[in-house]
Amino acid sequence: MNKLLIKSTLATAIALSIAACTPADSEGVAGIGGSGYVSSGSVSGFGSVFVNGVEFETSNSTFDVDGNPDGTQNDLAIGMIVQVSGTINADGITGDATSITYDDELQGPVTGLTIPDLDGLTRSFTVLGTNVIIDSGSTSFDVSDDVTLPINTTFDFDSIEDNDNVEVSGFFDSSGNLKATRVELKDLDFDADSIVEIKGMISGLSGTTFNLGSLSVDTSSATFDDLPNGLQDGLFVEVKGTLNAGFTTLIASKVEAEDDSVEDSDEFELEGIITDYVNDSNFKINGISVDASSATLEPATLGLANDVQVEAEGAIVNGVLIATKLESEDGDIKVHAEVTKVNAALNTFEVSPVAGQPAITVTVTTSTQFEDDVDETENKFFNIDDLLATDFVEVQGYENGAGGITANEVDVENPDDVIVEGIIQTGSSEASNIIKVLGIEFTIDDQTSFEDENETTMTTTEFFDAVSLDSTRIKVKDQDKDGTADEIDIESP
Repeated sequence: MNKLLIKSTLATAIALSIAACTPADSEGVAGIGGSGYVSSGSVSGFGSVFVNGVEFETSNSTFDVDGNPDGTQNDLAIGMIVQVSGTINADGITGDATSITYDDELQGPVTGLTIPDLDGLTRSFTVLGTNVIIDSGSTSFDVSDDVTLPINTTFDFDSIEDNDNVEVSGFFDSSGNLKATRVELKDLDFDADSIVEIKGMISGLSGTTFNLGSLSVDTSSATFDDLPNGLQDGLFVEVKGTLNAGFTTLIASKVEAEDDSVEDSDEFELEGIITDYVNDSNFKINGISVDASSATLEPATLGLANDVQVEAEGAIVNGVLIATKLESEDGDIKVHAEVTKVNAALNTFEVSPVAGQPAITVTVTTSTQFEDDVDETENKFFNIDDLLATDFVEVQGYENGAGGITANEVDVENPDDVIVEGIIQTGSSEASNIIKVLGIEFTIDDQTSFEDENETTMTTTEFFDAVSLDSTRIKVKDQDKDGTADEIDIESP
């Protein structure tokens, strides 16, 4: 599949498939209207539904879930990229949803699955020609109600396999990679009856066949939706069907037009990954043009560039999002450690990577995504009220200027290596055999290994010559949780 060909249009269609009109007014997919409030982003929590830091009351909402207009809130899950239309209250963190729409990015067989990277944090695979990147901390994994897993098995970052049929939700980066926020297992073994779904631009139309990138589509037995002028080259469509034995032809059961239009809107919130960056007044998020030249940045040190994940707020004017605020959703601070104190009333908790060292205070917001990967009951309502001292957590976020972390994601995991990733601080030196990150000091000994950003082994002296205190981002791993660094890596800027 030609990922770069479809990336921009596909991302736009995903972000904008919700209409400002009511569901009764729209056949198929409609563009966003010019009134009301629209929010597009990943589901981060439940109670009501949390999207982009807003808790939406859903008692009067309709749910269109993967083409089913009679869906319910129970059909939603953490990590799904949804579109909400409704109203927002004066407090800016609560609102009422009139409609919520979810549509996956693609569905098909896993091929070319890689082993986890050296840190065990990311791996990738291909689905119908699209490269998918999964993250052990930020990607949610789920199993369809139609699938029964073998006893004592799970579906997750470690157990996903080639030939699994999966549904993927996520954001496209500037290289056309789909960074998955959620992966759902639809079939344990992909076969001739397994359903696939893909979106793309029609090309090479000849009779009842056309191409989506390198994939041939046979529509001779398909139904058509929202295609009043029939199939045409250049139309952006979603195709559902099955694959032939060679995975080269999609036998379509349905072809539906996707509308990538965006109309002016007074209140618009959008989560996604920056692409097509020229400068702060000219880039895209999910295919939508953005002008952030006058926007407030949070944190203030946030640098806008390709592949930075953000949440943008503002108004759509002449098809451009005039952003008033951009907030980091892809913090470069990571801590894997044990929780030692929880203060749910203040929305904070503390982690202590090294006994006897200062604790790190973590602040959570309505945008923070929580998951408990240890509890097999899969409590989708898990939040800070459920967090316990002694839980081992993986936290990702950004420094908040008060010496702590504002968390984008908090995952409860089985106990593992302590990891602290952040800026190397003053107090670190080869002479003293000390590395300091986020206020935590780790001892260096003759067993400590060092690597540069290309994962090339370094000596201690080479490492300290390569870093700049209070500037370079590093990652420290302590396998024994004794305060001695086992591995120290320079991370890419």
